[in-house]
Amino acid sequence: MDRIGTAGWTIPRMSAAHFPAEGTGLERYAAVLPAAEINTTFYRSHKPAIFERWANATPPHFRFAVKAPKTVTHEKRLVETDDLLRTFIAEIGPLGGKLGPVLIQLPPSLQFTDDAARFVGGWRELYEGPTVIEARHATWFTGEAEARLVDARIARVAADPAVVPEAARPGGWTGLTYIRLHGSPRM
Repeated sequence: MDRIGTAGWTIPRMSAAHFPAEGTGLERYAAVLPAAEINTTFYRSHKPAIFERWANATPPHFRFAVKAPKTVTHEKRLVETDDLLRTFIAEIGPLGGKLGPVLIQLPPSLQFTDDAARFVGGWRELYEGPTVIEARHATWFTGEAEARLVDARIARVAADPAVVPEAARPGGWTGLTYIRLHGSPRM
């Protein structure tokens, strides 16, 4: 099933007429769009009760994509992150059937190294659900990196604007396509 959503569920004033007038912001948003990306998890953890409340506020078909913490991607740079990831996965668990893909957004400077290959190779030992990675360094677009993503069932995000030309096209595992429109021509 195709789903279109936004990062967060804030309804801009100029679009408010297209959404119901009653309900919380999330309830109003979910009445029109079937998905949303939770970006706040990149910056901080949330109590499981928050995720449960969000799941209960949305219809059965709704899905949340959840961004992995920057402590994993930008600070630890995918090295020795298993404990952090186990905590994150437990926190988002209350989304239940509303949990869509985990989004792993990498910093532009993070190369596909042996450490990155170990992270990708070990991902499925931690999490079985749908997963996408937004790679932004040219080394993630090689045959070796592509093969590792396919083996791990991790889809590579197509981004616009793309920081490297190859990032404009989806890649990795083909069982899932995830496109992030950041605001071309500039973010």
